[in-house]
Amino acid sequence: MAKSLQKIRQEIEKLEKQSRDFFTELNKIYKDYLQALHLSVKKQLILAVYQVCTQIYPEAFLKLSYSKREKLQAKIRELCQPLESQLLTYITFPQPSPTATITEQILTQLAILENTELTLQSEDDDDSIAEIKNPEDLVLWCKRVEEGVRIILHNLSQDVNSELQKNKIIASQFPPQLWEMALQAEEGGMSSGNSPNLINLLIETNKKKEKKDDDDEEDENKESQITKVSAVNLRLSDIEFSDPQLSIQRQQIRQQLEMVKKMHQAYQKIQRENARAEAEAAWRSSWHE
Repeated sequence: MAKSLQKIRQEIEKLEKQSRDFFTELNKIYKDYLQALHLSVKKQLILAVYQVCTQIYPEAFLKLSYSKREKLQAKIRELCQPLESQLLTYITFPQPSPTATITEQILTQLAILENTELTLQSEDDDDSIAEIKNPEDLVLWCKRVEEGVRIILHNLSQDVNSELQKNKIIASQFPPQLWEMALQAEEGGMSSGNSPNLINLLIETNKKKEKKDDDDEEDENKESQITKVSAVNLRLSDIEFSDPQLSIQRQQIRQQLEMVKKMHQAYQKIQRENARAEAEAAWRSSWHE
């Protein structure tokens, strides 16, 4: 027996209320997780830079003066300072768009600071859930939090590698586009065997050979040379694996996200039922024998 429009709409309202209630709990879980994540990222980033400077490129690091070594270490610490606020920005309203530029994200953060009423308050503050109206909003919010975390880790890795290049720890002749391609390949499962939070690249370059008598064939005067380059690549999976407490929190989030997924599927189903019921009612209202 088909459900009445009234019954369908009651079920829609119930799911919408569930999503708002669920958001309040999930927001707190994410906040605790992100606060713990920022501490773990700082520790593991410093360890990754230590590996690059002392185990992979010790000769290059030793060429730096004491003053330059101090400045490099201070810069790494400085890059970590805004990490917690950057992460927590993604559980506030309005959320930064995951595809936003760095400038756009900074402007969003400033807007949040200037408009404190948009920042999430206590669980009893209705304004904190005003932008979560249904399971679809909740899914989008979760997606932006997850994507935001990965963007922040990616940008931090790039900034650190840039400092290592400036100090000639990492070869500077490799452009940022090359790192981007390597990271995308790794995310696509095309790279393996890298150390935690580090990426190893094998770069093929052409080296000119001594000129031959017959130089008609230019390609024959070049030979390929393989160069191994290592750099920092903060991976969420590596960070969580190295921190047992963080792993527990991530498992809790996974369970919550699975519940969000089921709620969203139920909401989509009841929305389709509502559309069919409304269409049937519209048909009957205009049908004349």
